[in-house]
Amino acid sequence: MKWAMLVALVCVALAVAVTACAGAQERPTERVSPAPQVNSNAVVWRTPEPPTNPQAGDIWADPRDGVEMVYVAAGEFTLGSSDAEIDAWLREHPTDERSWFEDEQPQCRVTLPAYWIGRTEVTNAQYLRFVQATGQRAPQHWESGRPPAGLENFPVVLVNWESARAYCEWAGGRLPTELEWEKAARGTDGRIFPWGNEWERAKCRNFQGITGRSYASLDELESAHGAWLGSHDPLGEGPAAVGSYPSGASPYGCQDMGGNVWEWCQDWYDKDAYRRYAKGDLTLPPGGAGTVLRGGSWYDGSPRDFRCAFRLNYDPDNRFDSLYGFRCVRGLPCLSRA
Repeated sequence: MKWAMLVALVCVALAVAVTACAGAQERPTERVSPAPQVNSNAVVWRTPEPPTNPQAGDIWADPRDGVEMVYVAAGEFTLGSSDAEIDAWLREHPTDERSWFEDEQPQCRVTLPAYWIGRTEVTNAQYLRFVQATGQRAPQHWESGRPPAGLENFPVVLVNWESARAYCEWAGGRLPTELEWEKAARGTDGRIFPWGNEWERAKCRNFQGITGRSYASLDELESAHGAWLGSHDPLGEGPAAVGSYPSGASPYGCQDMGGNVWEWCQDWYDKDAYRRYAKGDLTLPPGGAGTVLRGGSWYDGSPRDFRCAFRLNYDPDNRFDSLYGFRCVRGLPCLSRA
């Protein structure tokens, strides 16, 4: 057995042992609304630190930055895309190419320790607390160090990978690995989108929904982008306030894991990473030319980009794009980036 698999199993055992030793806490009466698919009895914890005996789908409200964290229980999930799924997709989307799916294969089952992940992307208001507490650089579109009026609950954008990482560390967490991100997005049943197996543009913030039409080709989409940007504000009219599409939530209750803004992950991009993961080696790539982003954005019009398994490779130093944000994770640092 690969040593990395042993490390992951040890992490699971440690998480269980820590929970058992800490003793059970009385579960609060406040229920999560809407209830996540994994647990209709999920509750909201308002404690100084994460509870010691959470259940899948529970929420912990972090007092430091106001972020709501969703509990993802330890266990297996389906990673990546199968040949059958890709065949079916290409029949429905004949302009897509099979080579575009190669970095999502092979499909396999992977076991992860438990962790907490942001219910939504980090907002401008939450990022403001970080800027004020640390003196870190504010996004370039803020005025006098504050987010534009009316966009406080929108996802923070125009931040690079390093700024996202620094925020998560300040908040007591870290960026998610792409394995953690994918499990939180698709649950354990291998669904294609966070909400299910069928594309539904009304369930996430995307360019089809914004313009009210579908696009037959990438050329047609690019033309529509140019026309739209000529008469609209991409910062105020592109993204939506976080949590604006509750029907598109993941099984764990995470919002906006499809659409709104792309989300930075901890990993360097490695085209062949899933081949290693399928063999039980869950260590992250030691380096690369770009960093992984997940989830699709309001600017994207191809359903392919919103699938849970889709991986985007991007320059981690770029802080000048309004399409990229992030969410945080708290959990055992078993799969840390080198």
